[in-house]
Amino acid sequence: MKIDLHCHTLATKGEGRERNVTPELFAEKIDAAQVDIVAATNHNHFDLDQYELLHSAVDGAAQVWPGVELDIERWSGGKPWHMIVITSPDSKVSFSESIKTLQNGRSPKDCSWPFEEIWEAFKDSNALFISHCHDKAPAITEEEIARVGEITNNDWRFYFEPRSLMTLGIWSNHGRNMLMGSDIKDWNRYEEENFVSLRVNVDSFEQFYLLAKRDHQVVETLLNRKGRTKVIARPHDSVAIELPLYQDVNVVFGQKGTGKSEIVKSIRSQFEADGIKIASYIGGQKNTAFDQLMTVKNEERSCSNFGRSECLQEIQTVIDWADELPTPISHYVQWLKTVGNSDKKDRFKLSECQSLPEESDAALKTAKDDCESIDLFITDCSDRDLGKYLKAEDSARLLSLLEMLRRSAASVVKREYINKESIVLANNALIQIKNCIDKKSDTQSKPSDTGFLRFALGRMNLLGAVETIKANMKEETRETPSYLGTLEDKGRLNIVLQSRWLCSNSKTAEFGTKITALKNWRRKLNAIASSICCSSLPETVEEFRTAHQESGVKDLSAFIGLEKYVTRAEDGKRYSPSDGEKGILVIERTLNQEADVYLLDEPELGMGNLYIDSVIRPKLMELALSRKTVVVATHNANIAVRTLPYLSIYRRHMQGDEYRTYLGNPFLNELTNIDDQNDRISWSETSITTLEGGFEAFYDRQRIYEAGKQ
Repeated sequence: MKIDLHCHTLATKGEGRERNVTPELFAEKIDAAQVDIVAATNHNHFDLDQYELLHSAVDGAAQVWPGVELDIERWSGGKPWHMIVITSPDSKVSFSESIKTLQNGRSPKDCSWPFEEIWEAFKDSNALFISHCHDKAPAITEEEIARVGEITNNDWRFYFEPRSLMTLGIWSNHGRNMLMGSDIKDWNRYEEENFVSLRVNVDSFEQFYLLAKRDHQVVETLLNRKGRTKVIARPHDSVAIELPLYQDVNVVFGQKGTGKSEIVKSIRSQFEADGIKIASYIGGQKNTAFDQLMTVKNEERSCSNFGRSECLQEIQTVIDWADELPTPISHYVQWLKTVGNSDKKDRFKLSECQSLPEESDAALKTAKDDCESIDLFITDCSDRDLGKYLKAEDSARLLSLLEMLRRSAASVVKREYINKESIVLANNALIQIKNCIDKKSDTQSKPSDTGFLRFALGRMNLLGAVETIKANMKEETRETPSYLGTLEDKGRLNIVLQSRWLCSNSKTAEFGTKITALKNWRRKLNAIASSICCSSLPETVEEFRTAHQESGVKDLSAFIGLEKYVTRAEDGKRYSPSDGEKGILVIERTLNQEADVYLLDEPELGMGNLYIDSVIRPKLMELALSRKTVVVATHNANIAVRTLPYLSIYRRHMQGDEYRTYLGNPFLNELTNIDDQNDRISWSETSITTLEGGFEAFYDRQRIYEAGKQ
């Protein structure tokens, strides 16, 4: 939930009038910004009447807490620093009276107080204190922070507010209590402000107060609002650890070689065995993962994508083809020589009859295909009860018409079959009769036909099949882009799947077989078309059969080459991502997958810290809000600390073969040894030492970041 604990609703010290807000505008802007908790903290003044109006205006859609921003006098003199005091709505009346007592009739412009006076006024109430610090002027100094700690005995209720999210992140990683509000100056632009999100939802100021206090019972209650799954993790084969993984961010951290990656791997195995959908990323394997994105191994090579046929039937026609030789001249010579040898035969005029011309089977084939289509449709219509979309009488009429259509198509099949087969039977009968006459008379009947029509039609059918295959193999390229990811300086990138038919500049890598075999197949096919009128055609067809067998080609899809490459969406130019960019693109795709569990092993490898904090961390938080289980093994403080994980799993190497596992969270600021409940260590100190390399390294990082920010 979004929280704004530094929000001005009145211009009390001469600020711009844009800080004054009406209840109506307040409700409108709080809703537009989707803020869940807001504290009214005006300079040196608390207006109880306005507070009541603002509280009523949001009508329970947001929590409104009473507060004030006070000028605190410095012990060394100079301009006061600002400190916010916030309390419970249940204490609004007493809080208002306390502020009036402190003001003592003075204008907010003229008020400032020693810290001790403010502390005495509110130390016994459930109040939280937030001081400007570091880059947010007027800020409390480190020396003054130490002095406050002495006076308050380091009371836990003190928080600090920087100006930038970067500073907030640095000091949060250090374990200092940090909060950041809008400090709104113009209510017309309120929704444009940056708001801090509270990692654990609270229903009241009292819950927030106890959460901030790290009350064990309250923290556990609030955390358990998210679902948990118990899994057995194995940092080593001989070690089993029960982990209560939340539907939120769960972080594994520790020294190198303590089994963090093995924990993630074993968690993955368990979720996979349970059939849970997983998205995973391994930082050390980002190049391999990117290469898998770019492989075409599992991509379909489909002729239909080009609106073409696979030509299975035509290829089989070529393979099965055999020349229909014409009737030899010798048969006619033999007939002429035996004419008149038998008076009886001369009386059988059938011996000189010619065969009936056979009709094409195209009409029969078309009618059969139509019948099959009609039968399939009628069956599908019945199985899916498609008639339910019509009135009863219309549905009955549809079925009647379909049945009439089926009978009509079947009658055409019957007619065409009779026409074709009657001619075949008649011609076969003629041949048998002639054979009988020849055997009885020792003569040779006149050949039934010259056979040239069959010879010509056979070659024409072969040529038709070859030309159909060639037409379906003509060169064409299609490119199908899909979103790959976005790089900050390169913009949107696409993966382009290029499909193209075999051409002169095709590469072997594009095909599932050797390109030389495919080119030889095509060359032999073209040779058939060139030899269609040659006597050498049978030999040419045989050469094609050999090439076909050697190529392993089953259909024309084998001639579609596939390649993937990356382009910039802006101009379509090809782009080769660097190793670091490959990691960015792969992890973006991983985190954008739809899954129940997200497992990341050292996602920071090869990534810039700015990218981790500005892209990866917010995405992990977004998944947490969606109640996804996120498990991250990491050495990066922005991930391990700034995500405020519901569960931190710390692996510690003691000595030799001794390792310890600690579980905890930042809300209680402790990590507990799973084998010894009395062995507890500080979550913040352990994080700073393990992830930052110690306090000195942390301060170096702070100086570098803040120097680069100026």
